Amino acid sequence: MRLALVLLSLGLVGAPTVAAADAPIGRTLFGNPVTEVPELSDDEIAARRADFEAMVEERGWIVADDVIGPPELFADPDPDAAVAAWDFEPHRGTMFLNFYGGEMSGGNNSALMQSSCFNGKITYPGYKGTEAAALAMIEIFASRMEPYGIRVVYEKAPPPELPYQMVMMGGRPTDVGLPNGVLGVSCSSDCGDRWWRDTTLAFTGASSNSSLMGTTALQEAAHAFGLAHIDGQQHIMYPYASSGTKVWSTECTPYNAATGPINCKGTHDVFCGGDAQNDDAELMAYFGPNSPDTVAPTVTILSPEDPSIITPGENIVVEAEVTDDHEGAGWKIMIYKDAILLDESPAFTSETKWALGSLPMGTYVVRVQAIDHDRNIGYDEVTLYVGTEPPAAGTDTDAGTDTDAGTGGTGDGTGGTGEGSAGTSAAGTGSATAGDTGETGEPEGCACSTDGRAPTSALWLLGGLLGLAARRRR
Repeated sequence: MRLALVLLSLGLVGAPTVAAADAPIGRTLFGNPVTEVPELSDDEIAARRADFEAMVEERGWIVADDVIGPPELFADPDPDAAVAAWDFEPHRGTMFLNFYGGEMSGGNNSALMQSSCFNGKITYPGYKGTEAAALAMIEIFASRMEPYGIRVVYEKAPPPELPYQMVMMGGRPTDVGLPNGVLGVSCSSDCGDRWWRDTTLAFTGASSNSSLMGTTALQEAAHAFGLAHIDGQQHIMYPYASSGTKVWSTECTPYNAATGPINCKGTHDVFCGGDAQNDDAELMAYFGPNSPDTVAPTVTILSPEDPSIITPGENIVVEAEVTDDHEGAGWKIMIYKDAILLDESPAFTSETKWALGSLPMGTYVVRVQAIDHDRNIGYDEVTLYVGTEPPAAGTDTDAGTDTDAGTGGTGDGTGGTGEGSAGTSAAGTGSATAGDTGETGEPEGCACSTDGRAPTSALWLLGGLLGLAARRRR
């Protein structure tokens, strides 16, 4: 079945939407510049390999095929502990397939172009193939994610305040420090997908087979959710890669530990009782079934009051409450003075309390704005008069509030069904379909290794105008 993909085209200044501005750029893909990096010399490859091995040794991590992480990730469950029921609410998610590369660094926040596979900074290369081949990979990825509450985007990165996960669709294993033959890797797996900003890698420079690499991207993303390797060549989570249509397991399927230890066994036990994994059951528990989301998050600023008269030098603390009909929304705090956006900061750790310190004299609007994965926006704001008096009663102070300031609009999202936009606006979106490329001839092997061996603060944005006004909710 051909899947119509509704593209999310929301772009923000400072967001990692395309290749870094100072990186070498010589071509475009989907209208975006692609980072091009010269081939590494043998000495550079050896140096990166040594750096990677030193990083893994320093951290005490285990290299288990294409899953790399701390020993506790692979620990056996306590045999005397009763298996608890899964008691986390499903959360919506967004997956950004990044074909553009750019400046990356070590860390665990996709919105900051970070990956736990890196130790330091690296200019990461973008995808070198054609748009048609990229669309074939995108269709494989999106069609397999379609049953679940996950939005798949590829033209531009989501706004940084929205929790999203990313697969880098470019480069070679040697760019990271892994040996040739590796197709993909996850260095940021967490059990049950409790961290929502992972970055994984699908080394499209190692294979031109779109079917193979589309499945590899799926497997690495799923490892970040916490899924492990299982039996069955027809399964996405089978540890050895080969061309052809692959599916999620829909029943408890035995682990396949041929390429290394199994991660997150305790979580899989919740759904299968031991020594097996049900991909579909876990994905449904993590993300819920797919459906349009038309309800915006609700934001309430609890303090300070609106309006507030602030004494110069007084420390200001903002506290808010954010709720939504689906888990997974993100938010940010924005500060305006005299209708000019001074700063904004994404709540990367879901914080709802901010210490602003003292503000210079003037009139300010503080907004807390939330966004969900179908790009519905809700916000609340307060006006602060620091060392100044509020206007006399009856004075019109509304200079025009832009509800979409800094976000690019409401509802630029896909409903995930392949049938169109589920948001209130389709501005800036497009659609594309891709079919079977018929590519063959790639060697079979591990999803991470073709030879079957186990390889080893805040974002501050500028822009937008906001009139000074009393509090509004939407």
